[in-house]
Amino acid sequence: MKPIFTLKHCVFFLFFFKSIQLLAQVGINTTSPNGILDVNGNNTGVVLPRLALTAINVMAPAINPQTGNIPPGTVIYNTNNSSNGINDVYKGIYVWDGSQWVNQFPLKQAEIFKQINHLRSRSNAGFESIHNLDNESFTAKYSGTYKIELSVNFGGGHIRTDYDVNVATQSGDFRFIYDTESGTKTKLVPAKAISTDGATQYYLIWEQHKVVYYETLRAGQSYNFSLEFNQDPSPEFENDGNSGSGFNGGAGFVGFDIPCSVEFTYLGN
Repeated sequence: MKPIFTLKHCVFFLFFFKSIQLLAQVGINTTSPNGILDVNGNNTGVVLPRLALTAINVMAPAINPQTGNIPPGTVIYNTNNSSNGINDVYKGIYVWDGSQWVNQFPLKQAEIFKQINHLRSRSNAGFESIHNLDNESFTAKYSGTYKIELSVNFGGGHIRTDYDVNVATQSGDFRFIYDTESGTKTKLVPAKAISTDGATQYYLIWEQHKVVYYETLRAGQSYNFSLEFNQDPSPEFENDGNSGSGFNGGAGFVGFDIPCSVEFTYLGN
């Protein structure tokens, strides 16, 4: 017996296949969606699920209604700022990558501290403070890794004219003292400069050095730091490198043309 298809059957199959097509592509405020989901709006936006996350490595409070872990690619808007360490979260859009929440808008913080007045360093003074870089404080906005870039600049003074010397090197050490989560750290950065004597005397031939450190800092925490310079004994320089004002004397020049600086830059969790 051959099957009999009535008009009723045809209408049923027509709507059945049409529903399959509609399920394949969904349009909101559009009758011709260009993807599996096409949302149009002139003055409204898509509101993502709003969850209060506690840490980037904690899936909760997000859940999978089919049980198990939520699938990678799950998108939410986090409404919470946490302060429990390097896994902190901040308000914004996050995507679950299978093991942690990833912030979709990189957090930024950069702050630079610069020397204001140059220092005439002396060999008998020990470590001398560098103006505007002495007992300063930096406050971290976020928890995570920060790059600390130290830039120092040193030039030599006048060498002695009563010495049978035409070229001499003046040297010393910059000392950077700064607080971290694990305690106070001290770093030494050697510096040197060359001066010459002859028909024309050359001095303040500066050398610049840059050093980078990486530290884990905590959001809301303030960290003190200081930059100092200790000039080595300088017997080849006027008054053993212990005097000078303006452009005269054997004292050295710290940060004359290019000021010394300390810069903090947030890199991320």
